[in-house]
Amino acid sequence: MIWLAAEIWILLVAAFAIGVGVGVWAFGAPRRRPELVRQASAVRGDNAVQASEPAILFDRPDGDPDDLTQIIGIDIDTEQKLNEIGVYHLRQIAGWDEGAARWIELRLNDPGRVTRERWADQAGSIA
Repeated sequence: MIWLAAEIWILLVAAFAIGVGVGVWAFGAPRRRPELVRQASAVRGDNAVQASEPAILFDRPDGDPDDLTQIIGIDIDTEQKLNEIGVYHLRQIAGWDEGAARWIELRLNDPGRVTRERWADQAGSIA
């Protein structure tokens, strides 16, 4: 009977040690992630686009503000956030290059959204 209890404690200690090892490995993964992201982008051939503030941002609308919800992917909340940034008109969005789109994505805290949903192309065709 004592032999059985000793055997169980050895297995519990071994399981604890394995759990600690897995935990250290798992929590160390975020530190390794940037290298993996850099490697993945190098494999895909992504070119990092520098975020640059759009050339035209207004403190207030130039005339009546446009209905930005005409663009697929912009809802009322996103329109309000764009207005807070200084974007009120479709012509502003139509003039964005990749750097300006990246800058807006960072302000909206939604990387890739503006490019993925092609807001500038949509705004150009609507305006």
